[in-house]
Amino acid sequence: MEMFSSSVIADLVNRSISFLFSRCQKQTTATVQVDLQLLRRLLMRSDTIVEEAERRHVSNQDMLQQLKALRDKAYRGYYVLDTIGCQALLPGRRSRDGKDKEEEEVKRRTFALSRFNPAKRVRFPSAGDPKPTVALDGASPEELHQMVCSLQAMIDGMDEFVVLLMSCPPMYREPYNVYLSLDRSMFGRQMEKEMVIDFLLKTEPPGAVNQGVLPIVGPMHIGKSTLVESVCRDEKVRNHFSLITIYSRNDLKDETKATFRDKCVIKHQNNQASSGKRLLIVIELIADVDEEAWKRLYSCERSMAQGSKIIITSRSENIVRFGTTEPLRLKCLPVEAYWYLFKTTAFGSDDPRDHPKMASIALEMVDAMQGSFIFASMGADLLRANFDARSWSRVLTRLRQYLQKNASLIGEYPDDVKVKDYPRFSWSVIKEKPDKYFMLHDIYQRGSTHREVPPISLLDLLAERAQPPGKYEILFWKSRIPPYFNYMCTCEIRDM
Repeated sequence: MEMFSSSVIADLVNRSISFLFSRCQKQTTATVQVDLQLLRRLLMRSDTIVEEAERRHVSNQDMLQQLKALRDKAYRGYYVLDTIGCQALLPGRRSRDGKDKEEEEVKRRTFALSRFNPAKRVRFPSAGDPKPTVALDGASPEELHQMVCSLQAMIDGMDEFVVLLMSCPPMYREPYNVYLSLDRSMFGRQMEKEMVIDFLLKTEPPGAVNQGVLPIVGPMHIGKSTLVESVCRDEKVRNHFSLITIYSRNDLKDETKATFRDKCVIKHQNNQASSGKRLLIVIELIADVDEEAWKRLYSCERSMAQGSKIIITSRSENIVRFGTTEPLRLKCLPVEAYWYLFKTTAFGSDDPRDHPKMASIALEMVDAMQGSFIFASMGADLLRANFDARSWSRVLTRLRQYLQKNASLIGEYPDDVKVKDYPRFSWSVIKEKPDKYFMLHDIYQRGSTHREVPPISLLDLLAERAQPPGKYEILFWKSRIPPYFNYMCTCEIRDM
């Protein structure tokens, strides 16, 4: 009897525990569904506020900070929404047989590259290292609920912001087709743009003898030229200055006042009396600035009219010492904002939730691309041209191979390295087992006025639309937004 009673009690306890777990699971599922619906509605409200703000001239710094916080929160919301959506729609993703799981582990053992660490060290995990956390593992029900509550509180607290926003003057609108695609407009730099414009339009104190100088610092391909170009095209800036010129070279060494002015390109000329004779000089450099060269040129430019300004950009942090105001440091986009950009350009009008497997692959691509605008643009082009999960998986594999091969040779993230000193290696994304590879030498930049653009692009080679033998010049990448830079390089095809 005692044994029978014990077994009955144990069975009842097990049933009770199972019932409680089942009930908790159902409650959690119901809560997640409610939070997902609420998050979608909140994101629609935040999109409405942001879109209205982007149609108006917002100059108040507090409002700009609020707007940036709302954008960042919305990007995080979309990121959480999409990662949870992929988890829910791919229940079998973690339930593969042992062989598939082992292959997936090998694919995931990519190197740890840090574009945010100045040392840019590369670490290849050993066989005993734990598997790196990937995007799909980043969203839990608790995080979802926290996301909903914080976004709700932020939107509820923006009533005054919306009222003040309606008093801001409407902005000059570019043709509507510019807004049809995010990859054809500057993305993620609205706050920085307004900060630069605020510096340019700020009135100097009476009796100021020095021209205002704003340093803009950031690594290669981070968007310094794109940001400056967008500022120089702004109507308020063009109406404020009588002349906008740009100097773009490696450095200022050996430049005199005469040679410097001769090498400056006129970006805009304004003959309206309201602009006076104020000048805006943009100096875009790659290397550091020689102290004596800067002093020599800056002393020559002191004769410029009151209110004239100078913007200097470089990859070198040393230019900060020449500024008369706090420098602007450009960094990679947060992963949430980068995901929003990439999924919009890759999926186009398709909803990623309708293609959960492809969305999962795209999320892993975002992990690998480390915020690179060039990789995002080329990757989105390849994915749109081959819109199926098998092709996307092959592109992801090729991307990982490309990064690991080049980083192992040069020790840096390929989008950061001084590419003139090292060749890059790449392969076809069409063939399952490529039999040839491309060596890319001496990547260099040309402006939009450069007419001799090679007829063959790197995308043509990757997609095997062209593969002529020998060594020849190709178009590495072409920017779709001002200043429309073209990047060319010499390509050599070799057998594996």
